[in-house]
Amino acid sequence: ADLTPYLKYGEENTVLVKVSNGNIPNSRWYTGSGSCRPVYLLNGGAIRIAPDGLRITTPEASTDISLVETDVKIVYDGKVTKKIYVCTEIKDQQGKVVASESTPVTLYAGKVPSIHQKIYVRNAKLWSVEAPNLYSCEVKLMMGEEILDEAVSSFGIRHIQFDPMYGLRINGEKVLLRGACIHHDNGVIGACSFPWAEERRVAKLKEAGFNSIRVSHNSAPKSLLDACDSLGMLVVEESFDMWNNSKNPYDYALDFAQSWEKDVEAIVAKDFNHPSVLMYCIGNEIQELGTPAGARWNRELADKFRKLDPTRPVTNAVNGLMTIMDKMIPVMIDLGMITQEQLAAMQDDSAEKKQGGDINDAMTALMGQMNYITSHPLVGQKLEETYGGLDICGLNYMRDSYAPILKNYPNRIVYGSETLPPDIDLNWKLVKELPGCIGDYTWTGWDYIGESGVGIAKYNGEFGFFSPYPAYLAYVGDIDIVGNRRPMSYYREIVYGLRSKPYIAVQYPQHYNDKKFMTPWITEDSLESWTWPGYENKPVKVEVYSADEEVELFLNGESLGKLATGEIHRFKAVFDTIYKPGRLEAVSYTNGIEKERFEIRTAGSGLKLKALIDKNVLKSGGLDLSYIMFALTDEDGRLNAAVDRKVRVAVEGAGTLQGFGSADPKSTENCYDTERTTFNGQVLAVVRAGMEKGEIHITASCEGCENVSIKLQVE
Repeated sequence: ADLTPYLKYGEENTVLVKVSNGNIPNSRWYTGSGSCRPVYLLNGGAIRIAPDGLRITTPEASTDISLVETDVKIVYDGKVTKKIYVCTEIKDQQGKVVASESTPVTLYAGKVPSIHQKIYVRNAKLWSVEAPNLYSCEVKLMMGEEILDEAVSSFGIRHIQFDPMYGLRINGEKVLLRGACIHHDNGVIGACSFPWAEERRVAKLKEAGFNSIRVSHNSAPKSLLDACDSLGMLVVEESFDMWNNSKNPYDYALDFAQSWEKDVEAIVAKDFNHPSVLMYCIGNEIQELGTPAGARWNRELADKFRKLDPTRPVTNAVNGLMTIMDKMIPVMIDLGMITQEQLAAMQDDSAEKKQGGDINDAMTALMGQMNYITSHPLVGQKLEETYGGLDICGLNYMRDSYAPILKNYPNRIVYGSETLPPDIDLNWKLVKELPGCIGDYTWTGWDYIGESGVGIAKYNGEFGFFSPYPAYLAYVGDIDIVGNRRPMSYYREIVYGLRSKPYIAVQYPQHYNDKKFMTPWITEDSLESWTWPGYENKPVKVEVYSADEEVELFLNGESLGKLATGEIHRFKAVFDTIYKPGRLEAVSYTNGIEKERFEIRTAGSGLKLKALIDKNVLKSGGLDLSYIMFALTDEDGRLNAAVDRKVRVAVEGAGTLQGFGSADPKSTENCYDTERTTFNGQVLAVVRAGMEKGEIHITASCEGCENVSIKLQVE
């Protein structure tokens, strides 16, 4: 916003921001409220570089010589013609100038010139997921020795190609997208975006095997893109969750018609120089896509993105199920999923009472068949025009459509823009086999607030897509809301071929005999733990994941037998055994030869409160964070996931407690309180540095444990 016309010179000026949010149903997830991202005040003279006025492209990228092109938009408010120089330097990560250019420019009143420069970098270090080499571009507007204004932006030199023969190539190397969908919230600190919060999340996602994220369904904060640039994480930047058709009474559809263009312009301006941004996604599960009007809007948005940034392809996260909701029953009958007799029985009130459900419940139960339902020819017919307006087709829960689309339309490229976690082995097989299928994005990589209980297993008659209060987390995701990897994460890592060791997860023994209902987003209700007090000598199911041909399970040195695993058995074996404390070990074999071992042990005696700190030295200025995970352990430091206690924290000195909470999806405690209950033995505190340097003193206490004292330095 240009404040210049409204300023009162020589006086104090107040900027008032009014937030209208409250309890109105405006989203399907937690939006946050107020200023959730940093706000900056930019000051400039009569001659200045426009905000986001430095744009950088790398049309030719190679290790011997690369071309860097810059466009600098200059604003001049004066009336007299003046001559300046646009001086540009390219620096490597050590701060060494590797290339430069100086261009004279004559400025005229009322004109806004854009200065184009071609700069060649020799022996360039290219940017990729494996080697995220960055350069900085520093532009100065000079009049003699005076610096009138300057702009600095980091960037990466890289060349990206998409085609149906090789899929995605970066710098000539084929890349399969191991993707995670993520929401915008940062867990226990809410919707606020801090640089370290974003960097921590990206780092943990990459450690878990992902090389790309889909930002769902909100444009990414700049700090997230900075983290992806520096750590080597590709980004699918997404704009809207709805266009003209509402999903909630007060959502963005009310503003779309008058706001979409300026929002798209802001997104591209923010993203343009970030090498991590791979493509633009113009929508998520847009309801009107199967109509001529929806296809027209699809083209208009795609063309807008292409005009603003011709270097990146445009995609859309399409859900074919939405295009045939009014034809669902005929489609299901046509596919042989339901008979006319079954339909009549479900629609009959008396039969409904006997069966304990209605047709809506039946539809919910069939949600796991989304991949199959959307393979119906009617879906393809309704979406043909929409697909034709895209550079790359994103398909939500439409795996069975990949091969037919690529066969019938040989110039198309597809990917799983949103997929079910339990399907990763089936999805990944197609990604590896189909050249035109470039990747898979699971829902989700990281748990989030809202859509409550989608991933919570239900027992003994509980049924439904969501869970009632007090559920507040979706409880889906390879990584939980506080940043710990769940069993699904290790399973995926094995499917990707990134982990050779087997992995053990134990289904909760208290539910061994219970009737279970799980939505299609749940792999299993299990935990990496062999500590189950009170269930000694009772039955329990143990899951073992492995890419090898078979696994053998040992309990306290005694073999419980061998079971087949590997790709043909979906990388998983389930052992039915009896819980006995001690050591549980999995050994994997291929061709009868032992390959790898993995074990878990029962927590021992004693109870200690242990603190795991990710950063001891913080920067002053009010934006830096330290994440402290408190864990209940035995005397040897082994996590005891069977014990949960209240933990209290006190923060004094040069910082504050920004958030405090656990991964419990049904907690009724507040993330701003100083006392929280652990979940599976752990609870997370986030401490925020203040504006001034000094020390932060943190004390944590828990009943039955010695207090923990922590000192952080703020510099």
